[in-house]
Amino acid sequence: MSPNKKCLLVSVVVNIYNGEQYLAQCVDSICAQTYENLEIILVDDGSSDRCPEICKRYEERDVRIKAVCKETNAGLANARKTGLLTSSGEYVFYVDGDDWVEIKMVEEMVGPAIRSKADMVIAGHKEELSGQVVEILENNLSPGVYDREKLIKEVFPIMLNTGKFSQFGIFTYIWGKLFRRDLLLKNLMDIDERIFIGEDAACVYPCLLGSDTICVMSEAYYHYRQRVDSSVKTRKDARFDTQQLDILYRYLKTKFLRSQHAELLLPQLDFFLLSLLTVRSDGFLVNGTQNELFPFSNVGAGSEIVVCGAGTLGQHLYRRLQASQNYHVTGWIDDLGSEYTSLGIEVDDVSCVCDMSYDHIVIAFIDEMVADKVAKKLIKLGVPANKIARVSHYEGDVSRLLTESGIGREHEQITNK
Repeated sequence: MSPNKKCLLVSVVVNIYNGEQYLAQCVDSICAQTYENLEIILVDDGSSDRCPEICKRYEERDVRIKAVCKETNAGLANARKTGLLTSSGEYVFYVDGDDWVEIKMVEEMVGPAIRSKADMVIAGHKEELSGQVVEILENNLSPGVYDREKLIKEVFPIMLNTGKFSQFGIFTYIWGKLFRRDLLLKNLMDIDERIFIGEDAACVYPCLLGSDTICVMSEAYYHYRQRVDSSVKTRKDARFDTQQLDILYRYLKTKFLRSQHAELLLPQLDFFLLSLLTVRSDGFLVNGTQNELFPFSNVGAGSEIVVCGAGTLGQHLYRRLQASQNYHVTGWIDDLGSEYTSLGIEVDDVSCVCDMSYDHIVIAFIDEMVADKVAKKLIKLGVPANKIARVSHYEGDVSRLLTESGIGREHEQITNK
């Protein structure tokens, strides 16, 4: 490790809310980093379990650790602001308290930051389910350094949407990215704390717009733990979620209109919000009416349905179809059926579809490229193509659809400031 790397302080901020069973693995993985010049800030946001006690114990064991324990839950945006204001490093890296990181992560990301003088270093991540890595995901940009000219030409046009439905040029997640601290101070501190859906996007995309140089890496050091009890999978108040999406939409729209790239960004923002609405609406779409099978079309009432996919959309869809009087669910399948079953969700492997009765198989993945792969696999297993239902991607007036769903409904005038 070069002398420059040793003298540059990096702040790692861990946001914590319950999840005591995961916290030790998270903090231990940070303490074990090969890059030692760290300050580690544990922000407990009013946990009701033993997380505050665990944070205090780590603070006593390692002089690099500062524990900030709040008495009440103030939300993720507020917790991230607290961690940032507590930090003093030149660069800041966020970790969620139920995830963990590989021991070379900081060292491998600080090196490119120093060499390229980057405002952000962006890596991929690994998704874990039931303790197993099930997917390694990269951002949809070639690895390398992007100066301001390349940002404008190559990043901003696909930042939120590549042209494929629910495909990001750069993932929304605040974790898995190394930020220059002063960039975060300019773009994190004014985030509307009413935003409880899309907090990451409200920070990441304005930071990208404010960057002069970023570095994109193909490597993935961050382990994102998929939890079946996460709020995105268990929350049932779809109308509240739509209100939340409206706040996020207005916040990002204001930010984008203040930039010089609104013409590129606003259409992407519409598709980005539509992808969030697809997952979070629970079928409540236009003018508060409910379509239990949204976002799928051409599936008649009374149909026998197999739900294919047990991720966020799949869990929401399966739950509401099980309660429906209009459809009969005959099966639930996923490539990771055994992993989901081990977590208490009874899902069969995709190969079991051959023994199921169905009129339609509904592919519960909104990522267009993932849905393509799943459809091809089902066809190979003998499923007729005309019995496969996929997300309708709404190539028409997306802005109108959002407005009718309660997002940007009042047509308030947002002006450049």
